[in-house]
Amino acid sequence: MKTIVINTENDSIAKLLSDLAKNLGLSTQILTDKKKDDLALIRAIDEGMKSEKLPVKTSYAIIDKLLK
Repeated sequence: MKTIVINTENDSIAKLLSDLAKNLGLSTQILTDKKKDDLALIRAIDEGMKSEKLPVKTSYAIIDKLLK
């Protein structure tokens, strides 16, 4: 499976592209800014779980930056 991400500021263009993809038999999902932020945080946590340990203060600083 392959994934394509398209960013657009215009809701009507996002809907148009989503409808086109559905007509081609593809699955689509329009992500809100909050959902994108949540996915970025999940990905950062996942990457952190695979790497060496990080001091707690550093972890909080990274999370603070992600939430701003």
